[in-house]
Amino acid sequence: MSYALAAAFARVLQREEFVERHVRALEYKRQGRKRAIEKVPEWEELRAKAARLKAQSIPKLDELVVRFQENAEKSSTKIHFADTAADANRQILDILREKQVKRVVKSKSMTTEECGLNPFLEKEGIEVVDTDLGEYIVQLLGEAPSHIVTPAIHKSRQEIGALFAEHGICEAGEEDPKRLTRAARVTLRKVFLEAEAGITGANFLVAENGSFVVVENEGNALLGTSLPRLHIVVAGIEKVVERTSDLAVFLALLARSATGQRVTTYTTSYMGPQPNTKSETKLGLEPRELHIVLLDNGRRKLIGTPAEEALGCIRCGACLTCCPVFRRIGGHAYSFVLPGPIGQVLGPQMGGSPELVTASPLCRLCNETCPVGIDLAGALHSWRGRLRQQDALPPSLPPGLSFLLRHPRLVEVSRRSLRGFGRVGLSLLARTKWLRAWQKGAARKLPELPKEGFRSWYRKRAKREAETGSLEYCQPSEGIAQDSLAPKREKKQPELAELEATFSEALAEAGGTCLGLDELPSPLVATKAARSILASLGHELPLAPFGQHELDALPWLVATASWRVARTGSLWVDMEEAECRAQYLLPEGLILIVRKSEILYDLPEHYARLSLLSSVGSLVTGPSKTADIELSLVHGAHGPKSLIVVCYHESDS
Repeated sequence: MSYALAAAFARVLQREEFVERHVRALEYKRQGRKRAIEKVPEWEELRAKAARLKAQSIPKLDELVVRFQENAEKSSTKIHFADTAADANRQILDILREKQVKRVVKSKSMTTEECGLNPFLEKEGIEVVDTDLGEYIVQLLGEAPSHIVTPAIHKSRQEIGALFAEHGICEAGEEDPKRLTRAARVTLRKVFLEAEAGITGANFLVAENGSFVVVENEGNALLGTSLPRLHIVVAGIEKVVERTSDLAVFLALLARSATGQRVTTYTTSYMGPQPNTKSETKLGLEPRELHIVLLDNGRRKLIGTPAEEALGCIRCGACLTCCPVFRRIGGHAYSFVLPGPIGQVLGPQMGGSPELVTASPLCRLCNETCPVGIDLAGALHSWRGRLRQQDALPPSLPPGLSFLLRHPRLVEVSRRSLRGFGRVGLSLLARTKWLRAWQKGAARKLPELPKEGFRSWYRKRAKREAETGSLEYCQPSEGIAQDSLAPKREKKQPELAELEATFSEALAEAGGTCLGLDELPSPLVATKAARSILASLGHELPLAPFGQHELDALPWLVATASWRVARTGSLWVDMEEAECRAQYLLPEGLILIVRKSEILYDLPEHYARLSLLSSVGSLVTGPSKTADIELSLVHGAHGPKSLIVVCYHESDS
């Protein structure tokens, strides 16, 4: 590691309060992930399957991208290709200028961060507002995100309160995460209602049918694509997967790895721009437009390099959360858009400093944590060798030590000599020029010499085993099931009562509630489809408005869901069943009614039904939520603050 990089890390380490808070926050995230994974007995099986799917897709990446383009264009989606970040920025600017757009709302997208889209558009006179709470915080600070999933994890609630007060979002001295979040909700709701275009990333692009998926918790991406008539997607070409059924595997891994949830609150599938409803046509609203900018920016060049496998990354951020380096220094010290192990692997080919590959202990925690099984540590080791051969990295060892390590007998003699000198030997070693440079400014010190070396310990152990005739095997880890090698039993389809119990538990975990029709709060209004069903059940409700300003802050709205997914506590909402998508998002509380018999067990069954996706639909799991202020969970970040589910029998009508 160069002195400049070591000095940057050292400056962070000197901020003891920050380091302590950052480590504590990431440990909280790590424990949440651990608890979520413990509820999935087939976790390793899912990881292996995801790794296989990615390994199969990378060699035929170009073929899958072409298939995605062809199928997406059948649904009136306009596809654009960008070789570089600059190309992507220019194409987005051209689209916005053609539509005379002056205000854009943007959801969290590491790809647009990679492109530097915000400052580019602002220089061209277009206002861009990041609407994800964490992104909004770092935008107000003029900083880059510190973490892929939780961009403002490096800031305390006091710092965020002072920032909001400075910008007139809240009163001075406010530091409660709930009140700060709701103050941001009020401010950003006005921005949403005035926006002329929405820009999002995409978590997955499906070659099979030309659809794409956006996952989020807050509802800001859905608001940003539902209120404006223009939606622009910016996505790396590596996001393409082959089949809709593949999504069941990746989504089972993604949220659990990123935030410790079963799935995110909103998992939205788009297949082309949603056609105008009759109400929207009567209002004279122009047709929706959907543009997708597919970015290369060095991704194809990763094929054949140590970073090729990293094209399979699903951007969960789990490798950052577990990395002992990232946990202590945060994301900004890396000076690259993607920090942590994944950024170190992708950086050498995508504009990051080659020296970043040296900022890792190669402890392999990132390998053990990665939900798609990427060999991040192996890639970093390979990069070091390749970059050293290209003279892009300085020697990692002083010349004398390099020579020593190439001769095992000399190593043994030196080791024994150093141990013989004890502390005196360490003191002499610490005075050498190269060790002083290694220690300078980085708060490093040599460890104490152990009383016994490994070789001596191992020889004694082998002798003891020979004398006793027994082997000292290590006991299995507590985290490994003792029957993990037992024959797998056939999975039995759960009974309806078991499905109901599973759904209720998962929904409650996500912050939602199941109620009966007679237990609902008031006042209520209903979408056209929900109103018809309720009328057949003997409940007459007023028809919900569809104008954005009439929907804003409406107490409760009743809408329909097509089916439930028991294991995740989710409901599938077909957005075409409402007069406008805003009906699902702008009210303070949302009530979804669904036939009791329409319940599936898990995501594979759900995606088997989505082979004929209409245009836009979302898997809704609980109310809108965020934990972007010191990881404090708050409901109602942008969408509904409450979600109630009502299950009815067809025989009740």
